[in-house]
Amino acid sequence: MVCLALIGLAGCTSNDPSRTGLFEPYRIDLPQGNYVTQAMLERVRVGMSPEQVRDALGSPLLSHVFHNDRWDYVFRFKHPNGSFEQRKVTVRFGSGRVTRIESDPLPPREDPADPALPGLRTQPRR
Repeated sequence: MVCLALIGLAGCTSNDPSRTGLFEPYRIDLPQGNYVTQAMLERVRVGMSPEQVRDALGSPLLSHVFHNDRWDYVFRFKHPNGSFEQRKVTVRFGSGRVTRIESDPLPPREDPADPALPGLRTQPRR
């Protein structure tokens, strides 16, 4: 009888990625890297200098020692349940100017409901 009650209770856990589950230890959400939105990326144009790109997007998370013509802006957000989201923007330079911009799908703009937004404070659970 107790086993059936525990199995039934385990079925009531949430599929919400911001929650860890009933029988799991508490885990925090973990944002890492450069948070870039589509609105921020639209400010970057082919022909811009590295300084102009840095003004628009900030310093890149990765700048390659052997490929100084490539900047990678990587963002990874790990939910408490272990799932994660990863976004990447690559800006390529040639002769000191932007030649190409590659990007994963990005959020259109900063959304206060986006759990990956740095500094987001969720309401405490009751």
